[in-house]
Amino acid sequence: MTLLDTLSIRLAEYQPKRLPGRRLITRCGVVLLIAEDSPQKNGAGPVILMMRRAERIGDPWSGDVSFPGGKQDPEDANTRAAALRELEEETGFKINRQTTPIGRLSDRLTREHGRRRPMVVSPYVYRTNKAVHLVPGLEAESLIWVPLSYLTDRERRTRKTWRVGGVPLPAPAIDLGGPILWGLSLMMVHELVRATGLGHN
Repeated sequence: MTLLDTLSIRLAEYQPKRLPGRRLITRCGVVLLIAEDSPQKNGAGPVILMMRRAERIGDPWSGDVSFPGGKQDPEDANTRAAALRELEEETGFKINRQTTPIGRLSDRLTREHGRRRPMVVSPYVYRTNKAVHLVPGLEAESLIWVPLSYLTDRERRTRKTWRVGGVPLPAPAIDLGGPILWGLSLMMVHELVRATGLGHN
């Protein structure tokens, strides 16, 4: 049994939290896509797909690292459908027979970009055999297959300073070798680690 097999079993048994009333506000879905090994086949073990957002005026998360995903459109059947649509639009990755859903994580409450209205983000976890080379879409500056081992490596823990009302606030982060993972996406990573026992295998 591979490490990814073990993680899949544990995640299938996990009970994520679903926010009550989430259907009454704006909803968003993201995909945490995990592959057996890196595109270089260097023995790094399972890797997870992340994207570095393109620099855009007015986007408070410009240049940040996140998971592929986006808001549910009227034509989307649900947030999972929205997440898979955005995955293809932002990365070019298409779900196929070698790609299977293995669970989901808890809903996260945030707010829409540039607005004060609340938004619920629902993360869906998938596994695939191969970490293929992908071309980023318009909303992504670059795409990164990150070894899962980075997520529990204490040497990669760092801090990111961000500003709220002009006041600098330090926040926990993970150094991915240049790009910094923090904020809502880091919360999802922490939950993934807890749910699967990653780092204790």
